[in-house]
Order: sequence, then structure tokens, then C-alpha cells
Amino acid sequence: MGRWGTLNTCRQLAFAGALTLLAACDGIIGGSEGPGEGPGGDRAGGAAAFVCANADAIIVGSAPVRRLTNSEYDNTVRDLLGGDVPALPEQPSDAVLEGSFENDASSLGPSDVRIARYETAAMAVGEHVVNNATARDHVVPCATSDADCGWQFVESFGKRAFRRPLTDEELDRWFGFFESQRTSIDFDAAVQLTVAAMLQTPQFLYRLESEGSDVNSDQVELTQHEVASRLSYFLWETMPDAELLAAAEAGELTNAEQLETQARRLLGDDRARNAVRNFHRQWLYLDRVLDEDKVPELFPMWGSQARESAKEETLRFIEGTFFDGGTVEDLFTSNVAYVDALMAQLYDIPAPSAPWSQVELDPAERGGLLSRVAFLAGNAHEANGSPPLRGVFVMERLLCETRPSPPANVDTSTPTADPDQGPMTNRDLFEERVAPSTCQGCHVRIDGFGYGFENYDAVGMFRQEDNGLPVDASGFADGIGNDAGYEGAVELQTLLGQSDVVRDCVAKQWFTYVNGRSIEPADTCQLEAIQTAFADNGGDLVELLVSIVTRPEFRLRSKVED
Repeated sequence: MGRWGTLNTCRQLAFAGALTLLAACDGIIGGSEGPGEGPGGDRAGGAAAFVCANADAIIVGSAPVRRLTNSEYDNTVRDLLGGDVPALPEQPSDAVLEGSFENDASSLGPSDVRIARYETAAMAVGEHVVNNATARDHVVPCATSDADCGWQFVESFGKRAFRRPLTDEELDRWFGFFESQRTSIDFDAAVQLTVAAMLQTPQFLYRLESEGSDVNSDQVELTQHEVASRLSYFLWETMPDAELLAAAEAGELTNAEQLETQARRLLGDDRARNAVRNFHRQWLYLDRVLDEDKVPELFPMWGSQARESAKEETLRFIEGTFFDGGTVEDLFTSNVAYVDALMAQLYDIPAPSAPWSQVELDPAERGGLLSRVAFLAGNAHEANGSPPLRGVFVMERLLCETRPSPPANVDTSTPTADPDQGPMTNRDLFEERVAPSTCQGCHVRIDGFGYGFENYDAVGMFRQEDNGLPVDASGFADGIGNDAGYEGAVELQTLLGQSDVVRDCVAKQWFTYVNGRSIEPADTCQLEAIQTAFADNGGDLVELLVSIVTRPEFRLRSKVED
């Protein structure tokens, strides 16, 4: 009997357990109430419509079961194998709900295609482990090929793959499976098939929080290993490392001080930088720029490399700001940039001596996220900027508002001038388009933000003239708490960076991300406390994450009735 003759047994073991658990969780995995509305919704009856009657109350929202996102899956496999990973089949894209994140539980249900690719990937990982010395040494903790070594392997790999120690029953079952393969084939076959089987279980593929102890009739205290997983997947987007698992084993994740110590350690690791980049990529819709084609005759420098560079430049700016003691205000006002030759051309500065060199942009022209090419080109048309797209972005992503849908018959094409009218600026054309009173109810606010970016063309290059006419980039920032008129994007971003509304929205976005769901009424007191701490810390971005994980609610979940 060949090694692969036992594949059916492997599949049955993995998927029988999966089906049993998934059936028990029916109505939880993937959500039963449909998608939420993301972190926004204040004006549409979101979390802000509820009042926290007792600021000291510990109230916990729902904790839906979540499948690992594609990036979490890849990162976890990487860390399981010690960094040496085989080529894996591409997973179906994670569906992203409008205004939310890739880790939203309501969009993370299984599918036949995904399950089949998980199987293929698991088999590839198992084969890689026994054929690659580095991966094998990381996975198999002993050098012999006997039953004792097999027990050690099952116990150690199972704990890392499931992010918790195996129960006695699980250990007996998995070791029994391992031994059946070892005695009928050989040790390597047993390792290979056990790895492949474990990587197809819900304990690996999902972030399960099903244990813990009752605090009261409504709340359950997470196990220490569940807390460790919450922390590592929030700050690293991957499994807990050995030190975090050891802290869980020792019961050292039980209070705010212990969580703060671990959080600061994790935030000092490069994996946190990647996680922060991934959060901002999603929050700020940075992938939009990758799909933006421009008129070649007008913008010959714009191509696939320019799109990739624009995204990378903004992510490097965010990363540098975030981990250098940066605040919300710094995100919107700093003129520091990290550029390659293409970005230098678009910013009209000398080419750097080395790719991604740190430079300072002209503070009269650039400052903060919203004067970067990724935002400007990603929220524009093929030939010119789009005040509505740019204004809607500010309202939805930075103010956490939910805007009403435009009329079904609205004209969304790029406005063009009548040849008989004479020269007109881009702003002139859009003002003419939205002049009817039926448009003004929304566009007064939308374009009040959007017109502030008229100094930038379709690829984000600075301009003082448009179609031979002076650019008017003035506007009025309404609904940001410190409402005021402004001249240009630099002044607008200064207002946004100092806005309590924007700062609170940033906290909402992170809160939504850590919970993997939209904000609920039960979150009101916790969210207000996090926003208050964020304000007290001067909008410090790292301290925001620390304040989230040190809240008592981070170690709790709501009790789910059978």
C-alpha cells in the first residue's frame, strides 16, 4: 500500500470533525443575519445612536466565529513551518463588504472551491515538511522514528496548529491516526498525513472561542490560549509565537498589565508592521489605485509600475508615521515621504539616490495621506480628478458616515465642456453638473470636501492651473466638529487631523477590525472608553492599539445560548 493510499482516511478524519463542529455552530459561522454596515452609520442609527448609561459597565458585544483570512492563513502556515513555505494554490479572494474589512465574519463562510483548495494546500504542506530539512526540523521535535517521537510530534504540532494544547481525547485520537500510518507505511508518511489532516480542521482554519468560564449569565472569560490568539491575530495577523503560548500556559494573560507587556512586545516585531500596513490598505481603499487606468496621451508615465509604487509609497508613509510615535494629526499633516524614481517624478522632486529614500515634500503642496498619489489617483477619473469620489471618501472612511444612495438615474460619467462654452475648469464642470436642487442636498457637503483636492490632477500631480484657468481649491469642511472654510488640501487636512470626529472614526475603524464585525449597541460603552483614551493620549496611534487590548472586554466574549 502506497503512502497516498491512505488519503481517504486522512480526508475522513479531517472533514468528519469539521462537519460535526460546523453543524454545531450552524447559524454562527458566516453569520445568520446578513452583512452589517461596517464601522460607519452614526447618521443612519449606528452605535452612536445608543447612549452609555454607565461608563464603568463591562458590556460585551458578539464574538462571531471567524475563518482565517487569506493573509492570516498564509502567515500562519509560514510560522508553523518556521518561514519555509511551499508554493500553495491561490485561494478565492476574501469577499469584502462595503465599508468593512476582509476579516468581517459575515463574509468568511466556507465554499466548495475554498475547501478543495485547502485540501490541496494541506497536502502540499505535508509533503513539504517531510522533504525540506528546515521545515521538518521546525515541525518534528525529535530525531527518531519511533512511537515516542510520534507522540512528541503530535503533541507539539497539534498545540501550535490549534493554538492551544490538545485535549487528552484529541491527543489519543490524533496519535492513533499517526500510529496507524507509521505502522502501515512509515514515519514520514505519518508526519505528512497528520500535518495535512490537521491543516484541514476547523481548529486550524477558524478562530474558535468555544471554551472559557462563565463570568455571569451573559459573559464568558476566554481561556488564556484564546486570549493569546486574539492578541496575535490582531497585532500580527498570525498565530501566537512560542513566548505568547508560554505566557498563556503560565496564566500570564489575565490582566491589563500582562496584556500591555505582550502587546508592546508584539508591536516591536516586523509582523506588526505588516499587519498595520494591511489594516490601512483596507481602511483607505489603497488597492483602488491598482485598477486605475489613465489617458495615456495625458499621463504617459502612468502604468502598472506607477500604480504599485503609489500604493507602496503611501504604505511606507503610514508605517513610518505609525511606528515613530505618530498621531492621527501626523497622518494628515506630515510631509515626509518615501519615494522611488516614479514617485519622485509625480511629486516633481529630484530622483532619489536609492529606491524608497526618505524625503520631505513641499509643505505648501503636500502634507498627509490625502495629498499622496495613491489617494488622489485612486479617487479620480481617467483624465481628471473627481471631487465627488474624493469627497465621499472623506465622509465615509474618515468621518465614518453612511451616505444615502444616489438616485438610480444619476449621471456618473465624467462631465465634459460644451465647445461653445469656452474653457472651463474641472470644478466648473462638476459645479454645473450638481447645480440642480435635487443634487445639492448631498453634494454641498460631499463637494465641500472634494473641491479641496482640485490642485491635483488624475494622477495626483500638483497644478495651479486647470485648462488654462486658475484652480479654485477652496471649500468648507462641514460636520467635522471644527467646521471651517479652507484653501486647498493642506489646510483641509490640518482641519481633519485636528478633528475629534476624525479621531473617533479612526478608533471605530480599528474597533471594527479587531472584532471582525460591524459595531453593535452593546459596544457603546467600550467604544466610548477607547475613544476617550485615544483622545487623552493625544491621538497616538500605537497607544490606541494598546488601549484596545488592555480593556477587560478583550478577555471576554458574550455567552451564546444553545
